[in-house]
Amino acid sequence: MKRILVLALLMAVPAVMARADISMPVKDSFYDKLGRGLADITMSPSEMLDSQYSMIDTEGNTVAFFKGFLVQGTSRMIMDIGHGVFEVITSPFPTNNGSYRSQKMPPYDSMVVNEYPPADLKNWY
Repeated sequence: MKRILVLALLMAVPAVMARADISMPVKDSFYDKLGRGLADITMSPSEMLDSQYSMIDTEGNTVAFFKGFLVQGTSRMIMDIGHGVFEVITSPFPTNNGSYRSQKMPPYDSMVVNEYPPADLKNWY
């Protein structure tokens, strides 16, 4: 019985101590900006395959290779490398209105599911 009580106490102490402070979001820092820049530089070749793969179902194999891999993939790779170099060079300095946030636009698909029909649409049927 004593062992079970000690085990329960040892398991409960980290759970009580490990609390998250969600009142203020964590601000980006120099290290975040430097890490984003290095990740952009090293992972940029994956844009070539990603662009091609997303077009295979809609456009077909030949168009996906030429348009997705060669044209769009190469241009996205060059833009990511350029953005990564910019973030690595300017990582010691806040550039986005005094913060270290990324200059890159967020992706179009924000993974937010909107309700259908929209709430502001009256008599939609």
